[in-house]
Amino acid sequence: MCGGFSGCERAEFSDFPASLPAGARPDAVHYRIRYDHVGNNGKISFRRAARMHHLGIGVAHRGTLVLLIADDNTVTIVHQRTGEILATNQIDPEKTYWRNTQKEPGRWPGSPT
Repeated sequence: MCGGFSGCERAEFSDFPASLPAGARPDAVHYRIRYDHVGNNGKISFRRAARMHHLGIGVAHRGTLVLLIADDNTVTIVHQRTGEILATNQIDPEKTYWRNTQKEPGRWPGSPT
């Protein structure tokens, strides 16, 4: 057994990935997880970088308990009980409304776009 660091190989503090700043680690991804429910209008409010955004989920899912998983580029909305992915929203910091990319754009179901 080695007493202290004398006579042993000493690991540098910077050799450990956790000791590096977040921007210096290319493999590091920051995830945010939140439990919520879909509002009566089919949307969820989501604050990111001190700005309020609205995620389109769909009126068919109003009142549903969901789990939001957000990384750097995408917010994924998952049904809490079934695990079904209800929506995937691409993060665009310039817009306040992020539509569900799993659905075709259009105002009413079955209407011509």
